[in-house]
Amino acid sequence: MVVSPRMHDTQSITARACFPATAWTTVLKVQRGDPESAEALEQLCRTYWPAIYTYLRALGCDREEALDETQEFMTRFINGNGIHSVSQERGRLRSYLRQSVRNHLATVRRDAVRQKRSGGCSFVSMDDAEVFDVPSQPEAADQWFDRRWAWSVMCAAMRSLEERYQSRGRGCLFNALKVGLVSPDLLKPHAEIAVDLCMTENQVKLEVHRARRRLADVLRQEVAGTLMPGANVEEELRYLLSVLSRE
Repeated sequence: MVVSPRMHDTQSITARACFPATAWTTVLKVQRGDPESAEALEQLCRTYWPAIYTYLRALGCDREEALDETQEFMTRFINGNGIHSVSQERGRLRSYLRQSVRNHLATVRRDAVRQKRSGGCSFVSMDDAEVFDVPSQPEAADQWFDRRWAWSVMCAAMRSLEERYQSRGRGCLFNALKVGLVSPDLLKPHAEIAVDLCMTENQVKLEVHRARRRLADVLRQEVAGTLMPGANVEEELRYLLSVLSRE
C-alpha cells in the first residue's frame, strides 16, 4: 500500500492546497448549482491540474504551451459546458478528464488561427510547474497522466489525514510519521521518534501501524469518489498504487 514514487518531492504531500472530500462530490455540487460550487470546482482544479499539465507535456507541448493549455482547458471546463456534461455513470473521472484533455489539444492544433484568449482564472504557478516537467513521450502520455493523477489522489488523502490528526491535537505526531507513510525507508528510527515525542518505542510502532491503516482507509475513500457507484474500488486503488511505484 505504501509507495515511494520517484517523480515527486515530499514537500508536495502537505502543499498549501485545499482538497475536496471526493472528486465526484465536487462535480455534483457544481452541477446542482450549490452556493459553494465555485469554490469546490477551484479545489478540484487545484487538485488535478498537475495531471493535466503533465499529460500535455508528455503529448509534446513545450512548457509554455502546456501551462497555457492547462489553464485554458480548466477555464473552459469551469465556464463552459464541460463540467455539466460529466456524468458519474460514465465511469472513472480520471478517464473522462484524460480523454477531454486529449480532445482539447487536438482541437487546438487543428485550428489554423487561434484567437487571443480573454484570460480568466490562473490556477498554475510557474514555480510549481517545474516539479511536474516531463519529457515529450506521446506513446507513454496516458501512463504519465495516470501516474500524476495517482499522486494527486495520494496528496489529497494525506491532506485529509493530516487534518484529522490536527483536529485531535496530534499534529506533531503526524509530522513525525508522514514521510514514512509514503516512503517507509525515510521514516526515522522508532527510538528517535519516541525520544522526540516523549513516547515509548512500542507506542511509536503502534502509531505507525494505525497511521498506515488510516491512510489506506482515506485513500479508498478518495479513490471511490472518482468512480461510478458500484465500481471496483480495490482494483482502481491497486492500479493507482502500481503506477506510483514504477521507476
